[in-house]
Amino acid sequence: MKVHIGVRIKEVIRNKNISVSEFAKEINYSRRNIYSIFTKESIDTNLLNKISKSLDHNFFAELSATTSQPSVVEEPNGQNTYYQNIISKLNQQVESLEKENSYLKEINKLLKGKLK
Repeated sequence: MKVHIGVRIKEVIRNKNISVSEFAKEINYSRRNIYSIFTKESIDTNLLNKISKSLDHNFFAELSATTSQPSVVEEPNGQNTYYQNIISKLNQQVESLEKENSYLKEINKLLKGKLK
């Protein structure tokens, strides 16, 4: 479920029995700008941080709790595919190195056994 951050901010202000005027003074905004914030579905993180501190409420936790899966930002010119290919190659290299490490551990055990 997507959170309408402006509506949530308005709800928190109302639940804390804070007037819009008081809140506006607290974050150094005009009442008009506060009402504008209430209409926003998304908000700048710096402003949201300021609001969170002022209201002593963690809106970031609410937003991250409602995110069901990470967003994938499509980049121009196939950059997303490019990075996926790099990740795939790196995963193959890690797998190969893990196998090699396993073999070297076995060789090490055999050599230690021969020394005894």
